[in-house]
Amino acid sequence: MAYCWKCGAQLYENSSFCHTCGAPAKPSPTMAVGAQTGFDRLKDDRGFQDHWAKRIIAYIIDVAIVSVAAYILLLIVAFPALPSILFGQSFPFAWFWGFWLGGIAPLIILAYFVLAEALSERTIGKELMGLRVVRLDNKRLDLWSSFVRNLSKVAFILLIVDVAVGLGTHGDGRQKSSDRYIGTIVETTNNSRIIPDRL
Repeated sequence: MAYCWKCGAQLYENSSFCHTCGAPAKPSPTMAVGAQTGFDRLKDDRGFQDHWAKRIIAYIIDVAIVSVAAYILLLIVAFPALPSILFGQSFPFAWFWGFWLGGIAPLIILAYFVLAEALSERTIGKELMGLRVVRLDNKRLDLWSSFVRNLSKVAFILLIVDVAVGLGTHGDGRQKSSDRYIGTIVETTNNSRIIPDRL
């Protein structure tokens, strides 16, 4: 029994096209790439591996930059409480740190990604790695598109799920699931490579 490479429906014997989705029964090599999941492509495609390596490095750079800025802001906010701590008065540390690290810091990270990508199509990390975010309809990236594609960055587990769903489903493996939903993609702006074609 044969199955459609695109939708998975069972093919009739000797059929040229899928009766469910209309895709050719035997895909051309260019169509077969779209039939692979991102995880399939990560195994052998060095260019694809390079793309995701650049994205991960860009994310680490961006989070490091925002974390330094957030902790400086934290010290500025906490500075007025320093005399009361030194002279024996109590300060609700657990509440303060929990509120800051659990609520404010993720919002600062989200605001950084949303504003940087909406204003210049890239963050500092993406700029250093030669990446930029574009809409598939070739319109300018707006605040809403940037917000939707970056919402998963509020919590690291949400980001992992967003990336895993994007890589685990059929389609362009350069897109997280939120990119597919909103119609954006991260593309390379230069030819520099981190992972060479041959090891």
